[in-house]
Amino acid sequence: MKKSQVRIITLLLFCCWLGVACKKSHSGFTPSLSFETTNDSSQTSVAIHFPSVTVAVQEVDTLHTTTIFGQYSDTSTLVGGISIHVIGDTTATYKGNGILATYTDGLGNTYNSFGDSTDVVTITAFSKADEGEVTGSFSLTVTGPAGTLTINDGSFIAGFLD
Repeated sequence: MKKSQVRIITLLLFCCWLGVACKKSHSGFTPSLSFETTNDSSQTSVAIHFPSVTVAVQEVDTLHTTTIFGQYSDTSTLVGGISIHVIGDTTATYKGNGILATYTDGLGNTYNSFGDSTDVVTITAFSKADEGEVTGSFSLTVTGPAGTLTINDGSFIAGFLD
């Protein structure tokens, strides 16, 4: 459990750093990360769209990972964000315990993935040039204080943070 807490704290600190560090303009594409979330207990479904998205490669503990980070713009009054770590740094499909995701909803509730076998992230394009285009899709199950959420039909296009 302690190792999990260290990873989550590292992840949150990295997310804060990304939010401050990523102020460059993207060329040729508009960054976007969107998905639909369903509360498993109430079956309430909500569409989420984050216009500020970054992808970076980093070390978490001893793992070489790719982080996909989505949030609202600094000028937005909306709150929330998502950070998805996958073990690896290339185009591929990542599944289960190769994924660590943290989602914060508009009420400030934080949800975490636990390597559920249904968790899938597919990176379809991965340009490692500064601000290069990275695209993909995802579906996740995350658990937090308000219950379990299913995140479906997720997609992203982002600039690589070199």
